[in-house]
Amino acid sequence: MFRARIGTKTHYPTGELEEYFKPYRQQIIGSNQRIKTPYGYKKMIYADWTASGRLYQPLESKLMNAIGPFIGNTHTESTVTGMTTTEAYEEAKHIIKNHVNARADDILVATGTGMTDAVNKLQRLLGIRAPEGLQKKIKIKEVDRPVIFVSHMEHHSNYLSWKETIGDVIMLPPDKKGNIDTEELKSNLHLYANRKTKIGAFTACSNVTGFQTDYHQLAKIMHEHGGICFVDFAASAPYNDINMHPTHPLEKLDGILFSPHKFLGGPGSSGILIVSEKLITSDIPDNPGGGTVLWTDKWGGYKYDDQLEAREDGGTPGFLQLIRAALAIRLKEAMGTEEMHFRKQEILKLFIPALENINGIDILGYPSTQPCLGIIAFCAKDIHHHLFVKLLNDRFGIQTRGGCSCAGPYGHYLLNIDSSLSEKMVQSVEAGNMSLKPGWVRISFHPVMSNQEIKDTIQAIQLVMNNVHKWEKDYIYDANKDTFIYKNEKEKSNVNLNQLFTF
Repeated sequence: MFRARIGTKTHYPTGELEEYFKPYRQQIIGSNQRIKTPYGYKKMIYADWTASGRLYQPLESKLMNAIGPFIGNTHTESTVTGMTTTEAYEEAKHIIKNHVNARADDILVATGTGMTDAVNKLQRLLGIRAPEGLQKKIKIKEVDRPVIFVSHMEHHSNYLSWKETIGDVIMLPPDKKGNIDTEELKSNLHLYANRKTKIGAFTACSNVTGFQTDYHQLAKIMHEHGGICFVDFAASAPYNDINMHPTHPLEKLDGILFSPHKFLGGPGSSGILIVSEKLITSDIPDNPGGGTVLWTDKWGGYKYDDQLEAREDGGTPGFLQLIRAALAIRLKEAMGTEEMHFRKQEILKLFIPALENINGIDILGYPSTQPCLGIIAFCAKDIHHHLFVKLLNDRFGIQTRGGCSCAGPYGHYLLNIDSSLSEKMVQSVEAGNMSLKPGWVRISFHPVMSNQEIKDTIQAIQLVMNNVHKWEKDYIYDANKDTFIYKNEKEKSNVNLNQLFTF
């Protein structure tokens, strides 16, 4: 592939990158899928990549043919199946840690299904999570109570989970440009200077607007004030480089979390936590059980493994889940983060101006100068976000997502919701009426998408805006479920569930 550098910038000929990603697009399972809608069969356009990635045929073939015949349980090297599975599992760990420039004293914990499991695991490993019944009985001196700083842009997983720890959570307001306010962070660090444990828990990229943060600078500020820094890479990990240990030591990341299921080829992976072992002081594993002990006896004696990573890998590990995660990372590396970055910019240049020209569309956070991934959220004048998503699906086969993207606090900022309106919304929701619940339409792109898919999406949005008052008559709104239902027939799944679960 030809590319040219002019000064510090890289340039690709028009159409070169779209063609480069074409073979990857063609091997996505369902790339030419047609879906059944109330208005006939439509070719599916998948534009919901921030929610989940897609299955990739070559990766599935590797799982089925390369490792599949030799799958067995780990924890033994005396059999071919045990040894092969163990070796593949350990190599997967090595691939993932190397990908993020982790060091020997950083441990990898594969847990659950995504970042939500990983951040909750992190809090337990740090020893700052206690059962609800015990929290009310625990007395902690103020100096010993952790203080946790989060941004206004966080996903609920990187906000609510910290609220359930023994720490005090401080949400930093945005600066005038909508970025994380570093001066506000410094001010609060001075205010809480007496706290022994100061934690920064920040997103690398908003899952709503795609705006990226200067997380290494945030880490530097935390370290300058005796704190530690954890970064949530769930939205950006499928596309961007991750470096836990950059040249400047104060910019290091003490822990990172991400969801490989959001990668191309990643659905079905485990959540990933990589954290400095120096921060984990407990000698007792979070999940005591098989594989965590050196020995036990019949008199009640036992000793846990001295190696922290092994100690936190109890029971049968999710070896296939982690192998899948490593393969998805290898696929990311094969596509190239630079190529993905520039292809994303091409897509945004094609999509954003066209979307801005549609009357009645308000793109959240725009105009903006912040670095942005291919994640766009918008509101449409006088059109409910769930109806908009439903019409894009039913009329055009386009897969998007409506709602608040599990980012309620950020939504308050983006939609300028004051306390009075927020209280009305809360009362309505708690009464079982979801009609006042705010939200938006979120579209998220992947570099593998074609220009035609982007143009078709723009055209579909325009047609929804032009025809919504006619088309909406085909739907009934359920305020309790906050969803729109096609009124003329019972909607059926595109998959025969009875056939799916029958052998």
